[in-house]
Amino acid sequence: MTPYPSFGEAGRLLGAKVLDCGEFFDACVIGLNARGQIVGAAVAAALRVACQPVAIVKSESSVATTDLPDTLGRTVVIVDDGVESGSAARTIGREVRATGASKIILAVPVCPERLMEELAGVYDELVILHACTDAIGLDGHYQDFDRLS
Repeated sequence: MTPYPSFGEAGRLLGAKVLDCGEFFDACVIGLNARGQIVGAAVAAALRVACQPVAIVKSESSVATTDLPDTLGRTVVIVDDGVESGSAARTIGREVRATGASKIILAVPVCPERLMEELAGVYDELVILHACTDAIGLDGHYQDFDRLS
């Protein structure tokens, strides 16, 4: 796989694929942390909705989210720059499910194949551009991982 040139470009490609999942009237896009918000903004633009930033706070034994938007009865697209361990994706998916969202989609440019079955148990749909089998981190899937654009 050729690395994505930027987070914005990964989001543009991802947004085109998310559009294939159906109607998004009154949908909510959640962008996780700084890089996920950049990818999420491009997905939200494709869906013509706003991107709501949500921070994921990781400590030694837990993962927590901050400031979830109102998702009751809405389709929610959760976007990040990719999945590595799956802990953030599992946590936010379960928390959004508990708020009464009608449909929850995880949309990421990169996800390890080994986590896809488990995440499919948390989400109604997975939209993944590249299911990786290699052991490289997310930074290996972007040309300039440190540049936030």
